[in-house]
Amino acid sequence: MKTLYKILPVLALVFAFASCEENDATSDYGFPKVYIPQATVTGLDNSYPIPLGPLDQYTAYACKFDNASGILDIEVGVIRSGYLAQQKGYSVDLGVSSTLTADKLAAYTEAGTPAAELPAAVVTVPSKITVPAGQSGEAVYVSVDLKALALQKASLWVTDKYKLLVLGLEISNPTEYELADNNTSVVIVLDLNSEYWGTEVRTLFPMN
Repeated sequence: MKTLYKILPVLALVFAFASCEENDATSDYGFPKVYIPQATVTGLDNSYPIPLGPLDQYTAYACKFDNASGILDIEVGVIRSGYLAQQKGYSVDLGVSSTLTADKLAAYTEAGTPAAELPAAVVTVPSKITVPAGQSGEAVYVSVDLKALALQKASLWVTDKYKLLVLGLEISNPTEYELADNNTSVVIVLDLNSEYWGTEVRTLFPMN
Protein backbone atom coordinates (compact mmCIF):
# COMPACT_ATOMS: atom_id res chain seq x y z
CA MET A 1 0.00 0.00 0.00
CA LYS A 2 2.85 2.37 0.82
CA THR A 3 4.30 1.68 -2.61
CA LEU A 4 0.95 2.56 -4.20
CA TYR A 5 0.84 5.88 -2.34
CA LYS A 6 4.31 6.67 -3.69
CA ILE A 7 3.31 5.84 -7.25
CA LEU A 8 0.03 7.79 -7.34
CA PRO A 9 1.60 11.29 -7.05
CA VAL A 10 4.03 10.41 -9.81
CA LEU A 11 1.21 9.26 -12.07
CA ALA A 12 -0.70 12.43 -11.30
CA LEU A 13 2.27 14.52 -12.41
CA VAL A 14 2.64 12.50 -15.60
CA PHE A 15 -1.03 12.98 -16.49
CA ALA A 16 -0.84 16.68 -15.66
CA PHE A 17 2.22 17.10 -17.90
CA ALA A 18 0.55 15.21 -20.72
CA SER A 19 -2.52 17.38 -20.35
CA CYS A 20 -0.38 20.52 -20.59
CA GLU A 21 1.37 19.19 -23.66
CA GLU A 22 -1.94 18.51 -25.38
CA ASN A 23 -3.26 21.98 -24.51
CA ASP A 24 -0.05 23.70 -25.60
CA ALA A 25 -0.06 21.89 -28.93
CA THR A 26 -3.51 23.17 -29.70
CA SER A 27 -3.00 26.71 -28.41
CA ASP A 28 -2.27 29.84 -30.42
CA TYR A 29 0.92 31.79 -29.80
CA GLY A 30 1.70 35.37 -30.72
CA PHE A 31 -0.34 37.78 -32.78
CA PRO A 32 -1.40 36.88 -36.34
CA LYS A 33 -0.19 39.81 -38.43
CA VAL A 34 0.58 39.76 -42.15
CA TYR A 35 3.73 41.37 -43.54
CA ILE A 36 6.27 41.24 -46.40
CA PRO A 37 9.43 39.36 -45.32
CA GLN A 38 11.51 40.90 -48.12
CA ALA A 39 10.99 44.30 -46.47
CA THR A 40 13.29 43.19 -43.66
CA VAL A 41 16.34 42.04 -45.65
CA THR A 42 18.55 45.10 -45.04
CA GLY A 43 17.57 45.59 -41.42
CA LEU A 44 17.70 49.34 -42.07
CA ASP A 45 14.57 50.14 -44.07
CA ASN A 46 12.18 48.42 -46.45
CA SER A 47 14.59 48.41 -49.39
CA TYR A 48 14.91 45.12 -51.27
CA PRO A 49 18.22 45.13 -53.22
CA ILE A 50 18.26 43.06 -56.41
CA PRO A 51 20.37 41.04 -56.71
CA LEU A 52 21.07 40.26 -53.06
CA GLY A 53 23.91 38.01 -54.12
CA PRO A 54 24.65 35.44 -56.81
CA LEU A 55 21.42 34.55 -58.63
CA ASP A 56 19.62 31.41 -57.39
CA GLN A 57 21.69 31.45 -54.18
CA TYR A 58 18.82 32.52 -51.98
CA THR A 59 15.63 30.61 -51.32
CA ALA A 60 13.68 33.06 -49.17
CA TYR A 61 14.64 36.22 -51.02
CA ALA A 62 15.40 35.22 -54.58
CA CYS A 63 15.53 36.45 -58.12
CA LYS A 64 16.14 34.35 -61.19
CA PHE A 65 16.86 35.23 -64.80
CA ASP A 66 15.71 33.31 -67.87
CA ASN A 67 18.05 34.07 -70.74
CA ALA A 68 15.69 32.79 -73.43
CA SER A 69 12.85 35.14 -72.51
CA GLY A 70 14.95 37.87 -70.96
CA ILE A 71 12.69 37.89 -67.92
CA LEU A 72 14.03 38.56 -64.44
CA ASP A 73 11.69 37.15 -61.77
CA ILE A 74 11.90 38.81 -58.36
CA GLU A 75 10.30 36.97 -55.46
CA VAL A 76 7.93 38.96 -53.24
CA GLY A 77 5.75 37.31 -50.64
CA VAL A 78 3.76 37.59 -47.46
CA ILE A 79 3.92 35.73 -44.18
CA ARG A 80 1.70 35.62 -41.12
CA SER A 81 3.33 35.95 -37.72
CA GLY A 82 2.43 33.85 -34.71
CA TYR A 83 1.59 30.16 -34.36
CA LEU A 84 -1.99 29.13 -35.01
CA ALA A 85 -3.37 25.65 -34.52
CA GLN A 86 -5.93 26.33 -37.24
CA GLN A 87 -4.24 28.17 -40.11
CA LYS A 88 -6.85 29.75 -42.35
CA GLY A 89 -6.09 30.50 -45.97
CA TYR A 90 -5.94 34.16 -46.85
CA SER A 91 -5.02 36.56 -49.60
CA VAL A 92 -3.82 40.15 -49.92
CA ASP A 93 -3.78 42.61 -52.77
CA LEU A 94 -0.36 43.58 -54.12
CA GLY A 95 0.03 46.90 -55.87
CA VAL A 96 2.51 49.51 -57.06
CA SER A 97 2.94 52.52 -54.78
CA SER A 98 3.94 55.69 -56.59
CA THR A 99 4.37 57.41 -53.20
CA LEU A 100 6.91 54.87 -51.99
CA THR A 101 8.76 55.08 -55.29
CA ALA A 102 8.86 58.88 -55.17
CA ASP A 103 10.04 58.93 -51.56
CA LYS A 104 12.89 56.55 -52.33
CA LEU A 105 13.94 58.53 -55.38
CA ALA A 106 13.92 61.72 -53.31
CA ALA A 107 16.19 60.05 -50.75
CA TYR A 108 18.61 58.97 -53.49
CA THR A 109 18.60 62.48 -54.97
CA GLU A 110 19.45 63.95 -51.58
CA ALA A 111 22.29 61.45 -51.22
CA GLY A 112 23.59 62.22 -54.72
CA THR A 113 22.89 58.69 -55.97
CA PRO A 114 21.67 58.41 -59.60
CA ALA A 115 18.31 56.62 -59.62
CA ALA A 116 15.11 56.40 -61.65
CA GLU A 117 11.73 54.74 -61.51
CA LEU A 118 11.66 51.25 -62.97
CA PRO A 119 9.65 51.75 -66.18
CA ALA A 120 6.13 50.38 -65.84
CA ALA A 121 6.21 49.08 -69.42
CA VAL A 122 8.82 46.43 -68.55
CA VAL A 123 7.29 45.29 -65.23
CA THR A 124 4.50 42.81 -64.45
CA VAL A 125 3.20 42.83 -60.88
CA PRO A 126 0.73 40.12 -59.77
CA SER A 127 -2.38 41.75 -58.32
CA LYS A 128 -2.82 39.28 -55.48
CA ILE A 129 -0.89 36.90 -53.22
CA THR A 130 -2.92 33.89 -52.06
CA VAL A 131 -1.87 31.72 -49.13
CA PRO A 132 -3.47 28.25 -48.91
CA ALA A 133 -4.94 26.97 -45.66
CA GLY A 134 -2.33 25.29 -43.49
CA GLN A 135 0.46 27.64 -44.55
CA SER A 136 1.70 30.83 -42.95
CA GLY A 137 2.95 32.44 -46.15
CA GLU A 138 3.34 32.32 -49.91
CA ALA A 139 5.25 34.16 -52.64
CA VAL A 140 4.76 35.42 -56.18
CA TYR A 141 7.17 36.80 -58.77
CA VAL A 142 7.39 40.37 -59.99
CA SER A 143 8.68 40.06 -63.55
CA VAL A 144 11.03 42.53 -65.23
CA ASP A 145 11.67 42.26 -68.97
CA LEU A 146 15.41 42.97 -69.06
CA LYS A 147 15.60 42.62 -72.84
CA ALA A 148 13.04 45.40 -73.23
CA LEU A 149 14.76 47.43 -70.53
CA ALA A 150 18.10 47.03 -72.34
CA LEU A 151 16.67 49.02 -75.25
CA GLN A 152 16.63 52.01 -72.88
CA LYS A 153 20.07 51.44 -71.38
CA ALA A 154 21.59 54.59 -72.92
CA SER A 155 19.16 56.72 -70.88
CA LEU A 156 20.03 54.78 -67.73
CA TRP A 157 23.80 55.29 -68.00
CA VAL A 158 25.32 58.11 -65.96
CA THR A 159 29.09 58.77 -66.28
CA ASP A 160 30.41 55.37 -65.24
CA LYS A 161 27.42 53.34 -64.07
CA TYR A 162 23.71 52.68 -64.44
CA LYS A 163 21.06 54.43 -62.39
CA LEU A 164 19.47 52.40 -59.62
CA LEU A 165 15.93 51.45 -60.66
CA VAL A 166 13.23 51.76 -58.02
CA LEU A 167 9.76 50.24 -57.64
CA GLY A 168 7.59 50.62 -54.53
CA LEU A 169 5.06 47.90 -53.69
CA GLU A 170 2.54 47.50 -50.89
CA ILE A 171 0.00 44.96 -49.68
CA SER A 172 -3.58 45.71 -48.67
CA ASN A 173 -7.04 44.22 -48.06
CA PRO A 174 -6.22 40.95 -46.26
CA THR A 175 -9.14 38.53 -46.40
CA GLU A 176 -8.14 37.10 -43.01
CA TYR A 177 -6.04 38.42 -40.12
CA GLU A 178 -4.68 41.98 -40.00
CA LEU A 179 -1.78 43.76 -41.61
CA ALA A 180 1.25 44.28 -39.38
CA ASP A 181 2.13 47.76 -38.18
CA ASN A 182 5.41 47.61 -40.12
CA ASN A 183 6.84 45.95 -43.23
CA THR A 184 3.66 45.96 -45.29
CA SER A 185 5.49 47.73 -48.11
CA VAL A 186 8.75 47.07 -49.91
CA VAL A 187 10.91 49.02 -52.35
CA ILE A 188 12.66 46.96 -55.02
CA VAL A 189 16.01 48.51 -55.89
CA LEU A 190 17.35 46.99 -59.10
CA ASP A 191 21.12 47.49 -59.34
CA LEU A 192 22.33 46.83 -62.88
CA ASN A 193 25.89 47.58 -61.75
CA SER A 194 26.07 44.65 -59.34
CA GLU A 195 28.99 42.27 -59.59
CA TYR A 196 26.60 39.38 -58.97
CA TRP A 197 24.95 39.42 -62.39
CA GLY A 198 25.85 36.55 -64.67
CA THR A 199 27.25 36.96 -68.16
CA GLU A 200 23.77 36.92 -69.73
CA VAL A 201 22.63 40.03 -67.87
CA ARG A 202 26.01 41.70 -68.25
CA THR A 203 25.76 41.19 -72.01
CA LEU A 204 22.49 43.13 -71.99
CA PHE A 205 23.94 45.82 -69.71
CA PRO A 206 27.70 46.07 -70.35
CA MET A 207 29.83 48.26 -68.13
CA ASN A 208 31.30 50.77 -70.60
